[in-house]
Amino acid sequence: MVIVESRPGVYTICSDLCYKEFDMEFVPYRVLRNEPTALRQRLEEEGQLVITVDGRPFAIMIDLGESDNVEDILLMVSRLRAQMAARAIRSQARRSGLDKMPAEEIDDLVRKTRAARKPSCW
Repeated sequence: MVIVESRPGVYTICSDLCYKEFDMEFVPYRVLRNEPTALRQRLEEEGQLVITVDGRPFAIMIDLGESDNVEDILLMVSRLRAQMAARAIRSQARRSGLDKMPAEEIDDLVRKTRAARKPSCW
């Protein structure tokens, strides 16, 4: 991921997953606390903001505009998080060589893990 300050307080971000660059404004948490109206106006202008605490990203705010599809947006965010977790797991498996593990060995490991997890009260 590459982050470049394109103008004061506005950063251009591009990760290895994207094909285009986009600007995202980083806003300190204290602005959320002390100037909520100004922050809401900035959010409407920018479309999205990254809230930071001590200079580190803490949360992302997305302007929903007139949208009433909050559930759909939250579902997409949860799916994205799952995809990111799966990608991290695959990447770690490649680094440790587990991606070359034979299917029979994987099946055996899954079987043993499931057997160890079975509750005794069933």
